Amino acid sequence: MAGPKLSQKILVLSLLTLGFAFCATSQQEIARNKEKDAQNEYEKAVIARNYELPDEAVKYLNRALALDPRHYQSLNLLGIIYLEKKNYPEAVRALENCAAINPDFPDAHNNLGTAYLEMGLKDKALAEYLRAFSLNGNPFAGFKLANLYFEMKELPMALDYIEKAVQKSPREARVHNLKGVILNEMGRYREAIESFKASWSLNPADVNIGVNLGIGYMNDKQLDKAREVFEKVLPYITDAALKDRVAGYIKAIKEAER
Repeated sequence: MAGPKLSQKILVLSLLTLGFAFCATSQQEIARNKEKDAQNEYEKAVIARNYELPDEAVKYLNRALALDPRHYQSLNLLGIIYLEKKNYPEAVRALENCAAINPDFPDAHNNLGTAYLEMGLKDKALAEYLRAFSLNGNPFAGFKLANLYFEMKELPMALDYIEKAVQKSPREARVHNLKGVILNEMGRYREAIESFKASWSLNPADVNIGVNLGIGYMNDKQLDKAREVFEKVLPYITDAALKDRVAGYIKAIKEAER
């Protein structure tokens, strides 16, 4: 009689083990389905935003987060939309959650830095951009760090970050322009001119870059080239104050040439 009872116990234990395995597998499957559904809602939100329907996008994102509160892509996009709406406290809340869930996601730190910056929290913004840059040498973070250090008058630091941004994004006009601004402030006018020329070649429609190039030539005492650039951009300047300023430069150069 002892033999059959022992076999029954083994059978019962085997069934229980299979039951636990089945429960665990079912829970994993449920989790996978929720993650998949959250991703679907997120992708709908991306499409809605691309069609300039931010409120619809927010609805989809809220659905995604209801399914999976740790769906960091949804939190990041929600933060971006709130940034665009200028609802900075809500942007910060979403992006802080995103960065907490996935601290190695550079976009979350960049966007959070931008939200902090809009709220006037420069120290917090600086910390987030530094974190993003440390992860992968992110060029957007490098650009923002260069700009912040420039404003803080820490020009060598600003130049270091903008040079790294240029290496990562050599086809982006604004990084060359900022490099030129920093070099100009450091009195390195010839190098500034080359940066402004590189920037303007990438975006010839930007009159501000042209004005910066003209100023670079003026600072380097190349007045003929400065006047040529200023006369070229003057008809396309729409800002009245800048137009008057450039016209004044041209007048001053002509008087100096007499």
